[in-house]
Amino acid sequence: MQIARIDGSVAYMSESAESFRAVQIREVPGDVVDILQARAAKAGLSLTTYLRNHLVELARKPSMAELYERSRKRDWGVDRATIVSVVRDLREDDE
Repeated sequence: MQIARIDGSVAYMSESAESFRAVQIREVPGDVVDILQARAAKAGLSLTTYLRNHLVELARKPSMAELYERSRKRDWGVDRATIVSVVRDLREDDE
């Protein structure tokens, strides 16, 4: 299944029926729905397709917490003591 991204490029998703599940969102303010429907229409998409595309993109981008966790586990090739020392030296140079 092709999914048009907001930027006009195309993403591909599995066509397996098992990979799709329904999601219902309640209590969305009317003005928000109106704006989203207008944006979907401008993109030539149904509201459902427009929202699904946004949700797919949102899920594919890591959250800040996920990025932080990845960076914590990464070996940056320098230890904490060295970083602290360099920062202190730079601060002293500014004074």
